[in-house]
Amino acid sequence: MAKDGELFEQWLDEGGIPQRFREPQPRAVLRAAYDFLQQAEDDYASRRIPAHFFLNCGLDLKLAQIARLVGVTRPTASRQNNLSSRQVVREIQHRLSGRPHGKLLPRYAGPIAQFLVTKPQASRDDLLDFIEATWNMRVSLTALHNFLQKYGLDRQSLQRSAPPQAPLPADYERTLIEVLDQPPVSGLPVPQPTEDFFWTHAIRRRLPADAASA
Repeated sequence: MAKDGELFEQWLDEGGIPQRFREPQPRAVLRAAYDFLQQAEDDYASRRIPAHFFLNCGLDLKLAQIARLVGVTRPTASRQNNLSSRQVVREIQHRLSGRPHGKLLPRYAGPIAQFLVTKPQASRDDLLDFIEATWNMRVSLTALHNFLQKYGLDRQSLQRSAPPQAPLPADYERTLIEVLDQPPVSGLPVPQPTEDFFWTHAIRRRLPADAASA
């Protein structure tokens, strides 16, 4: 147990963690991350996950400190600083699959445009999920951005191409209120159709189409 404590202190020293982070509360967070890394056998995904946690847990560690603690490069930690949790998981999947990003082909523009029009509130992550589910491929955010710009499918282009809605007449609301305020007409009999109405329609159903139109 004492040796484990020594290894933990050594881990903090190698990460360049100052004394103020070794107080009980931040120390508990660091210790939990250390134990996680020890159990995870130092695989790539298990190093990226605590890196994302450190960047968003409010501990205020520097990028270089986080990179040294979890064993990733500083550029990786810096890039991850601007990613959502979903995007981090996506990057991990790309790395573990060993496959390069897919290529967006021109024929994908139609389905993507339809998706954006029918789901105007969809995020970039929602669109990436749609692409992956439709064509079984993954693309980077940069490739997606360039594709949307090329085919005029970015948000600004879609807003410019949307037909303007005609404004309602100035007196529309007043007229609607007046109609709704009218008292309902009650107590009046509903007019009944004459017998000729039923007789004419019965004959037309029995006659051929040419005879009925004659």
